[in-house]
Amino acid sequence: MTIGQLAKQMGIRTSTLRFYEKEGLISPHGRSESGYRLYKPEAAGQIQLIQRAQRVGFALADIKLFIKNLADGSLSNDMLIDAAEKRFFALEKEVTQKLILRHELTHFLQDLYQHEHHGHEDQESAFGELVERICPHPEAEPASHLAFEQLLQQHGCVLTSADGKKLIDQLRGQHVHIWQEEDLYKILVISKDEAVRKAMDQLADLEADCEVHAELRPEVAHSTEGFLLTAKGENSFLFARLFLALAEESV
Repeated sequence: MTIGQLAKQMGIRTSTLRFYEKEGLISPHGRSESGYRLYKPEAAGQIQLIQRAQRVGFALADIKLFIKNLADGSLSNDMLIDAAEKRFFALEKEVTQKLILRHELTHFLQDLYQHEHHGHEDQESAFGELVERICPHPEAEPASHLAFEQLLQQHGCVLTSADGKKLIDQLRGQHVHIWQEEDLYKILVISKDEAVRKAMDQLADLEADCEVHAELRPEVAHSTEGFLLTAKGENSFLFARLFLALAEESV
């Protein structure tokens, strides 16, 4: 393939491929008689590896290490393992910080609610309903999919309808990759199953008519790896949350 053909196949700019080449991440197989770079089909897989590694925050030096050790068949290299462990613990630190904030937020809201209702335990309020919904009792932490369902019900999303829940059930337990590009969330379901494709298309069509999330209008594209759902908008993180929860559950 020429550099233009490869860029089109991968959905990236030719300047990105030239940058990868400059950094030693990819190399053309040769050049055409006209001097154009030529790449083997295997280059597409290497570019997918580079992009996935970049999305999870690996430095270019680490990515070079991955590529080299994959080519050499030596993924047990100590430097590679060290780079992977460091990135994993960096992410764990970020996740822990967010979980701490969520934990403290629930206690803060509970304290506010108790202060408001001191001596008026039987009094109901919209704030009380909020606390009941998002502040679980410590001994009864709800599953992630339950918390997500509560969030959707709060907004009145069409995904909580009978048709929406049926489609969601069909997508439970799928192998997914999820990443963010500016204000877009991309969810790649690794599957060749026609039923999964149909469920993805129907889910996007259903959500496109959702009055609550009118700005989302998700789209589904079919790729060589599976089915790619793209959601854009302020609440597009809902789709990422949904598919993360579904991926953790059994069919």
